[in-house]
Amino acid sequence: MLSFRALVLGAAITGLAACGGSSGSQRTGDISLGLTDAPVDHLERVQLTINAVGLKPAQPGEIRLDLDEPLVVDDLLALQNGSFQAVLPTTEVPAGRYNWIRLYVQAGTDHTYVVDDQGGQHPLYLPGQQSGNDQERHLQLVSGFQVPVDGEINLMLDVDLRRAITRPQSGNHYLLRPAMRLLDLSETGTIIGSVADALITAEECTADPNTGAGNVVYLYEGSDRTPGDIHVDEQGEPLSPDSPLATANVRQDAGIWQFTLDFVPAGDYTVAFSCQGLDDDPQQEDDIVFADSVNVSVAVEEESVVSFE
Repeated sequence: MLSFRALVLGAAITGLAACGGSSGSQRTGDISLGLTDAPVDHLERVQLTINAVGLKPAQPGEIRLDLDEPLVVDDLLALQNGSFQAVLPTTEVPAGRYNWIRLYVQAGTDHTYVVDDQGGQHPLYLPGQQSGNDQERHLQLVSGFQVPVDGEINLMLDVDLRRAITRPQSGNHYLLRPAMRLLDLSETGTIIGSVADALITAEECTADPNTGAGNVVYLYEGSDRTPGDIHVDEQGEPLSPDSPLATANVRQDAGIWQFTLDFVPAGDYTVAFSCQGLDDDPQQEDDIVFADSVNVSVAVEEESVVSFE
């Protein structure tokens, strides 16, 4: 399924072997990688084509794992509520500490693009690709992880499309920024919840009454946090300490307004509900109204339940 092209210097290999405590042989472990998505408004489809995955050991050099065939993620928007796309199957790599991870993305109208809510198809580029001079670039997330000797780590790359995708004022294309979280699945749980009808239909709501778009739950690290809007820089990094860690759309199912926040690291959080999510422009500071906020604790491999009444 993939070929292992290690662009790691010999000295780095030796260093990894020494860290593993083996004499004359390189110690290894296994890694797997999945891709999931936080939602975005105004788009109907997001296709992404991935050529390779890059891993950066603590030593100099890069390990690049080239896929035998490009992986076409047909629709990132479908990878919500616990759904994900396998990018790397269980793959043997040198054990040790890694500093970052990359997705090498293929540009071009037929490879990576978005379909907006009017049915129009537009190219989706990583910054720099729109010039046409560099068709393969990468999304890089600087987030360390450890591959255990003779063990396995299962990682999930969570792309927050609300923060990641922007449309420049000039040009008929969109840009994809590296607004992502790298999660160790052995350390995460899930938040599920419901929202009362009265909060969905309140007078101040600007959500679409037909589709429910704009009803959004925001997640913040720590208890008793003051909720704030999404406001990020050109790299997708938060510009305010009150920016959320992640978001989830609220959708009606069997007459109940529900939401799911998957792959949340264990810990204490604040979740807040707003029916003005359509007014939250990541490129500027917006004064949106939050109807309610609730504290919640997340435990590994467990579901935590909250209700907005």
